[in-house]
Amino acid sequence: MSLKPLSYPFAGIINNHHVSTVLIGRHYLLKHGDYMNDELILQLVSLLVGKTFPIDSTTNGVEYFVADIEFGDPVKVYRLIWLFEGEKLEILGVVNAYRRKKVKT
Repeated sequence: MSLKPLSYPFAGIINNHHVSTVLIGRHYLLKHGDYMNDELILQLVSLLVGKTFPIDSTTNGVEYFVADIEFGDPVKVYRLIWLFEGEKLEILGVVNAYRRKKVKT
């Protein structure tokens, strides 16, 4: 298995950045590859379009963002962790994606 991220063309505005490319890291395959795939991740990213998210954390000057997204039928909750990169922050890099367990209320 290659750990090199795969690149996909994309068009949408997320956090006021005109995103033209989604770069999906392979980290999710290690623990979540039985149900998660690039197509699902791209569908989740498309649900971020038009929205703004706060910075979740910063490591070595890199800002990371997190969103819990409800998707599917039946509805499941997925967590998407990403960053922006590129000269104009036009690349959305997906660091990890996985299904969340339902939160107890």
